[in-house]
Amino acid sequence: MSPSDKPLHLHLHLRLVRPLARAYLLGLLSTSGPRLARVLLALAKGQLCYRSACSQVAEILHHAIQPYRFPAFCGTLVGGACLLQIPIGALLTLLLRLVPRRCPDPHAPLRLTRFIAALVSASVSFTMLNRIPASAQLRLQSEKNREASLRSGHPGGAEPSPFNDPPKLRSLDVDDAALKAGSLSRLHLAGRTMDLTLFAVTRALDIAISSAWARLPARTSSKLRVVPNNAPTWLFCFSAASIMHAWFYSPLQLPRTYNKWISAAAELDQRLLTALRHARYGNWEYGKDTGMAPLLGSMCRDYGLPEIWGDPAHTVPIPCELVHMGQGKSCEKHALWRFWRGWAFAAKMYGPLQLIVLLRKAIKERKPPGRLRLRLQLPVILGAFADMARSSAFLGAFISLFYYGVCLSRTRLGPKLFSSKTVTPQMWDSGLCILAGCLLCGSSILVEHAKKRIEILFFVLPRAAAVWFPRRYLPKNRWKEHVAFALSAALVLTTAQEDPARVRGVFGKLLPRILKTD
Repeated sequence: MSPSDKPLHLHLHLRLVRPLARAYLLGLLSTSGPRLARVLLALAKGQLCYRSACSQVAEILHHAIQPYRFPAFCGTLVGGACLLQIPIGALLTLLLRLVPRRCPDPHAPLRLTRFIAALVSASVSFTMLNRIPASAQLRLQSEKNREASLRSGHPGGAEPSPFNDPPKLRSLDVDDAALKAGSLSRLHLAGRTMDLTLFAVTRALDIAISSAWARLPARTSSKLRVVPNNAPTWLFCFSAASIMHAWFYSPLQLPRTYNKWISAAAELDQRLLTALRHARYGNWEYGKDTGMAPLLGSMCRDYGLPEIWGDPAHTVPIPCELVHMGQGKSCEKHALWRFWRGWAFAAKMYGPLQLIVLLRKAIKERKPPGRLRLRLQLPVILGAFADMARSSAFLGAFISLFYYGVCLSRTRLGPKLFSSKTVTPQMWDSGLCILAGCLLCGSSILVEHAKKRIEILFFVLPRAAAVWFPRRYLPKNRWKEHVAFALSAALVLTTAQEDPARVRGVFGKLLPRILKTD
């Protein structure tokens, strides 16, 4: 290699490092950004002194840069997929020279190089993320103990009481017998990366199915056009029903932050939620005094309703007015109130996001370039407000349809369609009314634009898959998740480099930008 060629190769290698840096910084921002923002906000409000704020920032960054954390995972996954193409490509070129047969596809060697590089980097990054040192495991011990106490229905190790949540039955979990046979505790169970794996598998399946669909003959695909047009809606309805059913009866199957977000959006009185769970697991029974009357009795007092309405031994079924939580007798009025509350809750999220989009657009379109004066036309502002209102209406409709489905099944429509001897009030309140709400709320996706339905589906589908598959499992089965993640991530990364348009949604727009080397 001549001296004049060295700067060229150095420049090429530096360009290949750019995706690694972008991925690492994005992973660092996504995990540590919210925590750093909370510290800075507390400092601005005077709730923290400067020294304490600096100490917390240093601790947050110290934990974030550990090799088993998410930023290192992102950097290894993306950086390896780019940098490993150099040695793998050279080796593959050497092997092809030794083979006399010519490859019919001239792009196949590069495609294979990218796939192998992504496969190796995905496998290494998965191993890194699952390798937690003993010190970190000890820090997670209290969290696992708290999860175990929630699983048994006795939070904090307290004695059982009628007002504790009943046990969350999770048939896909590892039972105590399997743990004892392997001399393991729940701390040693695998599954830390299940959310990432399900996300990767979902994206890979979308690429594989859409690619196979594109290869169908034009006449066949035109006849079956109804399938891709309606599949996102049906998939969303099924995913939303799975998630909401899990939130009611087995919330530990959902990610903790997602569980808290649903609870904040639902605004359901915890006492009513506890009563429905007890009805599900047989501790709340109409016509019998099971000691549960004070649970909803206190709720009746708080909302100015007769206390006897909360006693299942005397009131069959519990009136919908109690379910409305002080919003009157009308189920329709309650549904409209829930819609407004849900719309306002969503607008607080979508409003700032639309503002950021507007500012970004204004900076790009400022005239003349270089000046700080920004201009936005009225149609652009109105369009952003309309998008925000429509997305907020989607969440508002989701919440209101769920509550209205509950009322519609248990008191309004259900008893008229089915005799009380065939489907008793106990059957409605022990799960059928919740199932009706779960099935109805998904139709709110029709409020959104068809293009946005795909993005919403990609958001909920991996979380629904976490309900269908075990979140925690024995370490000896980790190889299955390892293979699933490595193959799926390799397919997604290769497709993002070969044909970015096949990776749909916002993620499909972001990933090619991260992988760019120029």
